[in-house]
Formats: sequence, C-alpha cells, structure tokens
Amino acid sequence: MPKCKIGCSGFLYDSWKNAFYPEDLPQKRWLSYYVRKLDALELSITFYRLLKKEAFERWYVDTPPGFAFSLKGSRFITHIKKLKDVALPLETFFNVTLPLHEKFEVVLWQFPPNLKVNIRILQDFIEEIKKYSVRHVFEFRQASWLSKKVIQLLSESNIAICMSDWPEFLSTVPVTADFVYIQRQGAGGDYAANYETDKLKADAKMIRELLKQGKDVYIFFNNDAFAYAPQNAMELKKMLENAMPESHKDIEFSKHSLPLQKKASQKTEAGKDVRKMPQKKTTAKKPSEKKTAKKKKKKRTLQKKASKKPVSKKTAAKKKPAKKSPVKKKPSGKVKSKRK
Repeated sequence: MPKCKIGCSGFLYDSWKNAFYPEDLPQKRWLSYYVRKLDALELSITFYRLLKKEAFERWYVDTPPGFAFSLKGSRFITHIKKLKDVALPLETFFNVTLPLHEKFEVVLWQFPPNLKVNIRILQDFIEEIKKYSVRHVFEFRQASWLSKKVIQLLSESNIAICMSDWPEFLSTVPVTADFVYIQRQGAGGDYAANYETDKLKADAKMIRELLKQGKDVYIFFNNDAFAYAPQNAMELKKMLENAMPESHKDIEFSKHSLPLQKKASQKTEAGKDVRKMPQKKTTAKKPSEKKTAKKKKKKRTLQKKASKKPVSKKTAAKKKPAKKSPVKKKPSGKVKSKRK
C-alpha cells in the first residue's frame, strides 16, 4: 500500500521552544519529542558538511521503526564537482550515513543555479547514484532542466523531481517515479509565512489523489520561523488521517510515532473510574457438562452442611482412637558405666 510521510526540514530551531517544544524540555530530547508528532525528517546539514557516523547511529536509535530520513546530498558533489567525477565522494557520503540503515529512505540532490542542462553529465551521474539503494530526488534551480529528454531519463531511472512552491516553476512538475517529493518553503518562498487552512486542504486533496494512483508521498515544511513548519505539518497530517477510512489509517499514514503518555483513568461526571477491565474468555458448556457440574456443586453443599452438624457423645467416642497402654521395657542386663 502507498504511504505518506510528513515532516519538517530540520528540527533544531531555538525559535521552536515554547511554540513547539515544551519550555522545560532539554535540547538533547527534542528529537524524541519531534518523533511523537511527525514521522519523517529532512536534514540539510549533510549538504554543508558530513557528520561523524556516531551522529547517524544516535538518530537511528532515537527514532522509532518506520521513521523516515531524507538527507540533502553533499554540495561538494553538486556545487563544487558539478556532478562530474563523483564516484569517490559518493562512496564517502553513503558510507558515513550508513548507520541510518533502512530509515534513510531518500536523498535530495539540489542542483546549482548556474548549472545548465548537460545530458551527458546527467546520464553519468545517474549511473553512479544507481549503485545506492535509496530513493533519489533532483531539485532543479533552472527551468531549462524540465526538458523532455531529462524527464524521460528520470522516468526510466525512477528518480523524482522535487515539487516546491519556490522557485515558482517547481510548483507543478511531471511525476517521474513511484513516489512524489514535495517541499513547502512558505508562501512565496517566505520562511516566516504560515500556510492557511485552505492551502493545506488543497495539499491534502492532491496527496489523496497521488495515493490512489499508488504513489508514495513525502512532504516537508521549511517555513521554520515561529514554529510554523511543525504546526502546518501536524495540521496536514490530521486532515489526511481524518479523511481516510479507519482500516487504511495505519497503512497510508504511519502510526509508529510514539504517543505522549496519557492518564489511563477515564472518569464520568460522578468521578468514578469507567475503564473497562480485560475480561476472561468463557466458552459455552455442553448440557452433560452442566449436569455434572450441578451434581458436584450439590455434593459439596451436602458435605459442608454435614460438617456443621453437632456430633453426639457416642459418635465422638467411637471416633476417638483407643489409648494404648505403655509397654515396659525389660532391662537388657548391661549396665552403662558412668563417666569419671
């Protein structure tokens, strides 16, 4: 079944404290809190520099099963090497991120704005990244890349084009893979812009259509100012969950995220605890078994009554065991010597 993963572009924002993260929650526990609300995370830090393996190991442990990471490809590969002769840096990138294992689902390759269309370079780059078993997304910064030849190459290789509301030419892009990747940068590319409910409803409608077509969907909010990103992401997730049949909710929209602990007690107006206790399973007894059970019950009742009746002196005397007369031992003839 197709799946939809919803998240934000990053999670370590000081401006989210109080607005999203509780005031008394230490920063080292922010990711643990984040995964209770959303089921995917896009990280741009890997675009600027490669972290140590220990960081990815920690993120793997701190996230629940089914959680998805999208990592931005190294700018050394895209902006400095410009996609040429990248076999070794690609190997380094994927070796360092290896500890994320199956949670590393997507890598986002942002093309430099000054890189013009070059089919030969693109073909070579695609051949290199095919070696790595993750989903690949290309984020173009020039409209010239949306040519028929490029679209054909991407369709043949199951590589998606990043859909975004900025730059504007990415607002509608061809579907070239078995999944769709969407970025929400803030209305008009403004990171401090909050999405209105109507806009989120339009996204929810589009995502439902894509899911019906059998496409997986990843959508990330990057309007991080004032914690708009997590708020919009959670609102969209709720819209989609409410619109889906109950039987499909666990499939299309991941329920793996750890829920906040709620108080178990549910009380009525009178204040009485009305939680249902687990009941033992009972099986219907056969008629013959019922008769046997009744006989046993009747026998136990008679035994109890009999034990309560006063016992007569004669009966008591009969029940008392006869006293045995003491037997005198004959002297053995040996005399024990006294200790000196």
